[in-house]
Formats: sequence, structure tokens, C-alpha cells
Amino acid sequence: MSGPEERIAALVRRGESEREDLAIAVLEAHDEIERRRAQWKAASMIATGLAAAGTVAFKLFGKASLAARLGRAASAVSLLVGLARGFQRIRRFW
Repeated sequence: MSGPEERIAALVRRGESEREDLAIAVLEAHDEIERRRAQWKAASMIATGLAAAGTVAFKLFGKASLAARLGRAASAVSLLVGLARGFQRIRRFW
């Protein structure tokens, strides 16, 4: 082989080697991206679940919830029942 042909052959070998290295690097980058995507997907699902649970808890136990309204109504009813009983006891003596 002459000088230019040897140089071309060396450049071809170098190109093949660099192509293999690049393919390996791209594959590693792709794997890392997929791993990160899976992590973010899991984090997103957890955050969505927590937000939904918080919304449900607020609806069930918040200031304007049915349980809170029943609690306030029960307190009012208890107060009225206590006053009525006290009034009846006082009325007995008159």
C-alpha cells in the first residue's frame, strides 16, 4: 500500500472506532434519560396522589365540610337541649 491508501485505511478504522464510541455514549445517555423519566413519572404519580388525598381530606374535614357543619349543628343542638332541660328544672319550682 502506498502512503495515501494507508492513511485512508487508518482514517476508516479511526472513523469506525469513533462511531462505536459514539453509539455507546448515545446508548448510555438514552438509558439515563429513560431512568430519569421513570423517576419523574413516579414522583408525579405520588404528588398527584397526595394532592388528591389532601383535597378529599379537606372536603371531608375542612371548615366547610359536612362533618364540620354537623359538629357545629350538634354543638348548637346540645346547647339548646341543655338550656331546655335547665328551663324545665327551673319551671318545676314555679
